[in-house]
Amino acid sequence: MDYRKAYWFEQPHMPGMFNVAVQPIVDPRDGRLHFAVPDSGIWALTGKVIKDTGDYFEFECNDSVMGARGGTYKFSALDIKTFRKETWKWIAQGKDIAECCQNTADLHFWQKLEPGRWKRTGEKDTARTLKIKNVHF
Repeated sequence: MDYRKAYWFEQPHMPGMFNVAVQPIVDPRDGRLHFAVPDSGIWALTGKVIKDTGDYFEFECNDSVMGARGGTYKFSALDIKTFRKETWKWIAQGKDIAECCQNTADLHFWQKLEPGRWKRTGEKDTARTLKIKNVHF
């Protein structure tokens, strides 16, 4: 698991429901997995990491605590090819983001920004001015 990466995952309690996890981190105090989901907020899952290869990890939820949201969550590092093929549909303004990011590093950089921090060319952005095609970061 790498907090600098974005991952995609399927929700085990809702087969076919996929989402994006940004900046995952395990709390050393209680083992909960925390991550941001674009347009949804911060998620916290109770359980433990059962597999971790860096670009892929599995987190087994404690069903007695998580209830219906339990099960094993499988996270795969998100790359630009996967994002352009499918994942862009899951995120507000995903099509524009897929077009502006040139590579996986650009995509992971974008994912770490606070919602609303990227702007189309021509709009003012005092936070950052890295240009990628028609988008400022």
